[in-house]
Amino acid sequence: MNRVEMRRSALARREAIAPEVRRRWDDLIWRAVAGLLESLPEEGGWVGGFWAVRTEPDVLASLWGWAEGRGIGVALPVALRKAAPLVFRPWSPGSPMTRDLFGLPVPAGEEHVWPVVLLVPLVAFDAAGYRIGYGGGFYDRTLAAYRAAGRPVTAIGVGYECTRVPDTHPEAHDVPMDWIVTEAGVFQPAARKRE
Repeated sequence: MNRVEMRRSALARREAIAPEVRRRWDDLIWRAVAGLLESLPEEGGWVGGFWAVRTEPDVLASLWGWAEGRGIGVALPVALRKAAPLVFRPWSPGSPMTRDLFGLPVPAGEEHVWPVVLLVPLVAFDAAGYRIGYGGGFYDRTLAAYRAAGRPVTAIGVGYECTRVPDTHPEAHDVPMDWIVTEAGVFQPAARKRE
């Protein structure tokens, strides 16, 4: 199965999840994400979340509640141009919103921040920590830009266990996640364990 077929199949499996099951799984995913965030070294700053679209796990409200209680900012990704890294803008409930390049809701304004942790939505993923997204390469470019700028960042892939595949057939530019979180729990991908 090629990457296009894997993406199509994973999206179909994700869309077939019943709403009540999705809510239960989203709660399990959030609890696992929160536990992982608590275990990471205290770095302060910002956490990058995502606005759930196309049946992605919805953890943004929970992330906000967790972060607000710790004095940590939440930022959302913004696609300004094709074939470019994402930028992250501060977000809170009630923030003025606009639309990005793809019509997705994003915080209005020009302020950009560099989160030290990114929650990254997964369409499909493998045990090595490589992901398949929607095909634009935005997160790979973003993580590469972080490294080029010498900015440390922890990438946490967030998705459903039913979208795990044996091998995503990563390409040279693909960047593995540091951690993967699904409703089944947290794991550190094989690609990261070897580093």
